[in-house]
Amino acid sequence: MPGCNFTWNAERFLSFYYMKPWTQILFSIFFPVYLATVLLTNTSLTGFWTDVIFSILLSVFTLGLNFRMSIDKLWLTMVLRTSNILCSLIVFGLLGLHLVNPFAWDTFKLRSFYFQPVDSRLFNAYFKPVGAYAGGYGNFWVTETPKYFPLIEWRVYWDRTVDHDFKDDTFEGEPIDNYEVVRNFIKEEVIAKQ
Repeated sequence: MPGCNFTWNAERFLSFYYMKPWTQILFSIFFPVYLATVLLTNTSLTGFWTDVIFSILLSVFTLGLNFRMSIDKLWLTMVLRTSNILCSLIVFGLLGLHLVNPFAWDTFKLRSFYFQPVDSRLFNAYFKPVGAYAGGYGNFWVTETPKYFPLIEWRVYWDRTVDHDFKDDTFEGEPIDNYEVVRNFIKEEVIAKQ
C-alpha cells in the first residue's frame, strides 16, 4: 500500500513489549495467581503435562524478565523478584520431588483420552497405571472442558483404584474400544451422578 511503511521487526517488537515496566508487573502478578490456581483448585490447562511445561516456561520467562530490567522503585523491583524466585522454587521443587519419587515414574505410562463428547459436553480422561501396590489397575480421573474454550479443564471425577486397565486394548483375545469404555464410564459415573 502506498504511504504505509509497515515491516515486521521482531527485535523492535520484543524490545517494545518486554522493556515496559507494566509487562514485568503483569507477568509477576500472573505467575503466582496461575500457580495458586493450578495447585489449590481442580482447574488447570488441558492435558496432563501442559501445566508442568507451561509452569517451567513461565518461571524461566518471568525470572529473565525481572532480572533483565528494573522498575524505578527499588522496593517494587525487590518484591517482584522475590515473588518470582519463590514461585520458581515451588515449580522446580515440586518437579524435583516428583522426579525423585519412584512411584511418580508411573506418570510416564499415562494414557489420555482427549475431547470425548458425551451428551454435548467435552470431557478428557486420564489413566495412570500404578501396579499392585495401590489396588486395582491404576488411577483414573475425568476432567470437563468448556466447549468454546478448550484450553482449560476442571476435574469432575477421580478414582485411585479403577477396575479396568485402559492400557490394554484386548480382553481375552477380543479387541476393546477403550474410548467407548471411557464414554460409558463418563455417562454412568459423572453425568448420571451430578
